[in-house]
Amino acid sequence: MSPRMTIQLRSIALFTLLWMLSSHVIAGPLDLSLDKLVGNASLGNGKVAIHIIDLDSNRELGEYNSNELMIPASNMKILSSGAALMVLGDSFEFRTTIDIFKQNNQRTLIIRGSGDPSLGDPGVFEDEQQILTHDALFDAVAKAMKDREIDAVDEVVVDDRVFDRIWAHPDWPIDQLNRWYCAEVGGLNFQTNVINIYPIPGSLGGTPIVEMQPDLPWIDIQVKAKTISKGRDSAWVARPTPANKFTLYGNVRGKTEIPVSVHEPSLFAGGVFAPALTKRDSVIPTDRYINDSVRLIEPEDEWDSTPIAVVTTPIADIIKRTNTDSYNLYAEALIKRIGHEITGDPGSWENGASVIRLLLSQHVNATAAQNTVIADGSGMSRENRVTPKTFTDWMSVLAKQDSWDTFESSLATPGVGTLRRRFVDTDLTASLHAKSGYLNGVYSLSGVLNHPNGRRAAFSIILNNIKPGSGSRAAKPFIEDVVLEIDSWLDEQTGGYGG
Repeated sequence: MSPRMTIQLRSIALFTLLWMLSSHVIAGPLDLSLDKLVGNASLGNGKVAIHIIDLDSNRELGEYNSNELMIPASNMKILSSGAALMVLGDSFEFRTTIDIFKQNNQRTLIIRGSGDPSLGDPGVFEDEQQILTHDALFDAVAKAMKDREIDAVDEVVVDDRVFDRIWAHPDWPIDQLNRWYCAEVGGLNFQTNVINIYPIPGSLGGTPIVEMQPDLPWIDIQVKAKTISKGRDSAWVARPTPANKFTLYGNVRGKTEIPVSVHEPSLFAGGVFAPALTKRDSVIPTDRYINDSVRLIEPEDEWDSTPIAVVTTPIADIIKRTNTDSYNLYAEALIKRIGHEITGDPGSWENGASVIRLLLSQHVNATAAQNTVIADGSGMSRENRVTPKTFTDWMSVLAKQDSWDTFESSLATPGVGTLRRRFVDTDLTASLHAKSGYLNGVYSLSGVLNHPNGRRAAFSIILNNIKPGSGSRAAKPFIEDVVLEIDSWLDEQTGGYGG
């Protein structure tokens, strides 16, 4: 090789090295800090993926495997809730109507669902000016019936056609479908599609007493538990799927609350209305609520009915409960509702996912749309796959929407919601709004840091394949260390955005 050729090759190698080093520095001032944090973390063989951007300039501030497709857990709600605001708008309201149809001697009460997941949710009763309690709701319907001189109806029909009737996602864990966080999803939902069962001690060694809320005469609970005076309360409730049959097992020492999800939630909701109105002298046949007197609408049913009551819920309330409290039912209602809104068909996981992919393609890029795997809206499915970069790009898009304030304020903050025990003893200078996520082996946190100096950073941190033991114990502290590192970097910045 000639001396001249050697000099040329060395020049090329030197140029390449300098280019790599300069682009690394330009791409992300936090890259080296991230490398160090990952290297010092005791995460075993867990996978780490991180992306951080300046929210206003979109400049990349740091990345670590940011294009790696990861199981996001509840960070999936960032996609579904953001898409709902883009499709429906931040002034949208869910509307549940109660109608009366009279023909000859037949009187039908029709409950038309809009997919509202908050109807009858005790978790939102604190703001009773906007959300009706159970009693207030049923009192209002009974009064509306009496005002129209309707003292009895022959049947209750639930119009749930806004959504399909695939109640539970096929990817959800079968052994957890009786848990509140795996509640089925309907076009009409009530009390988050959960009943609360209260075992109460009976005579020592004997059968416990069982109370239920709501108190439904058509639900039968088998009791195979026993009363104890010493030892640990171990009461639990089984619900074979798919069915609304419940069995209480274990030992009962004191009164406890056991929330259990129900099957066929739209039919369940109608079965709640019937006895509640009967108690208020708006008579509905009381001996066969589900079998004959309450039913789901059939395709051939068409009525020229008269609305007698309307319940509305602002989307901001839905988004808040979705993200601050990470309520799965709410996220699933949102993804199905946007599917219905765009296609006109009953909302489903499939058409809702297609809408989110369409939005990613239009507002982020085709690669994000093609690579992102959207199985459900809540993140309960382990089939979901999203890169951290897609999350930060998505938040960058949302930040330019008129509904950004609604979205950002829906995220949890230190000491509140899913972050109620996190970041409370840290010295964050910036305000933090973030969505946490957890499944077995999966930890995630994505959100925004707003610094007093005017800088805003969006970040997404996702850990997969984290094993029990030291890895799981280190996961949350590692995530918090990354957030603190971003906050520290923001502290050092002055001047305008993106510098």
